[in-house]
Amino acid sequence: MKVTKGMIKTEVTYDDKARNKYLIRKEWDKNNRKALVIMKNAGQSDEIVQDQTTMYVINNLSKLEYGTAYIANLFPSIEKDESMEAAAENLKVIQGAITKVDDVIIAVGKGVETNKKAVERLNMILAILLDKRANILQIEANFGRKGFHPLYPAIKQRWKLVPYDDSHNVNQ
Repeated sequence: MKVTKGMIKTEVTYDDKARNKYLIRKEWDKNNRKALVIMKNAGQSDEIVQDQTTMYVINNLSKLEYGTAYIANLFPSIEKDESMEAAAENLKVIQGAITKVDDVIIAVGKGVETNKKAVERLNMILAILLDKRANILQIEANFGRKGFHPLYPAIKQRWKLVPYDDSHNVNQ
């Protein structure tokens, strides 16, 4: 009989009142590549609980031979009432995470295209990424469309990462 063991170390960065979740860091193999996955809204995951989105992020990054996932969002508010201070702190935390990863995966989904505030926030993050010369990727489906969120049915079991471009109309 063969017994294998594994451990995922998890850290979550909140504001002082735990109303905003800025970053989830999960590490299972410190020798493999690290990725920052940027999505739209903070979910239900914490130090112990994993929501479906986080589960698919970890599963797919592991299949792609990453060993650490940093998860951030355009909007960090857990209670859906974001302050200007929280938005600024979120950008600062994302900027710090960029320096610790090999790749940044934009996985905000198609819905942001019609949300002016989300497009604005994404463009702010993209400006930081370009300034830092980050390797920016996105998830592509087998049928060629790009820019998906991890819960999109066609890609949730297997990701294909391709270079990011805003041809799916995320530019103003």
